[in-house]
Amino acid sequence: MKTLLIDGDMLVHRSTVAVEKDTRFLDRYHILFSDAESAWNVLMETLGELQNSADTTDVLVTFSDPDENFRKGLVGGDYKSHRAGSRKPLAYWETRKRVEENFPTVEYPTLEADDVMGILMTRHPGEYILWSLDKDLKQIPGFHLVDDEVIKRPLSACDEFFYLQVLAGDVTDGYSGCPGVGVAGAERTLRDGNKLVSFPHELKSGKRKGEVETRWAEVPADTPWETVVSLYEKAGLGEKEALLNARMARILRDEDYVNGEIVLWTPNA
Repeated sequence: MKTLLIDGDMLVHRSTVAVEKDTRFLDRYHILFSDAESAWNVLMETLGELQNSADTTDVLVTFSDPDENFRKGLVGGDYKSHRAGSRKPLAYWETRKRVEENFPTVEYPTLEADDVMGILMTRHPGEYILWSLDKDLKQIPGFHLVDDEVIKRPLSACDEFFYLQVLAGDVTDGYSGCPGVGVAGAERTLRDGNKLVSFPHELKSGKRKGEVETRWAEVPADTPWETVVSLYEKAGLGEKEALLNARMARILRDEDYVNGEIVLWTPNA
């Protein structure tokens, strides 16, 4: 029987948000309150539904380190800085503690729950069924619970999604991606296996006749990384910026976490 690997951050957050109530009185005062027992009941109902869909009773819940995050060391305080003023739901920490007291849980220093899931999924292939609503987990090969159905994501599709994320970026997670690159165009270029190369072009007519401008042509690429870097170069950036975005986008896998140490992603590693 496979173990259901659960994004505990998301499960607890959704369960506690669901039971928050806002009461208004005297036409201008609001009181926000929550019932931790109700949150626990919502969580248990959700967990039961997930177990039924995955056809397993075994679960392992992953949590983020609440104090440190290694990605902040890559970009400084900008990582998820838009969330700095946001709050956890009222019953969040009480509910998380109760999960830790009642179920097997795992948390690694400085890592997010996503990374813990990615490491375990790739360290023990076929042992887990992953559940999370975070699209970033599409980078991780293996069995996933999606819309009440267990599907298997192949490595090739996961790697393609990773490179797409490097190009598209995710402003909510603090990395911008490649300026001017649309998702559809990035998907096509990666799928076609091409890269962009610049060449000088002399204008033959018009007011700018005789001027030379830079144009870009698509040629076959040896690796997806060449495709990614070439798009960054067209945008006036380079491999340095592409690599930073790749390291921000990367959900860690087993090879990225060795003896408790993070091994930052590098091309062809």
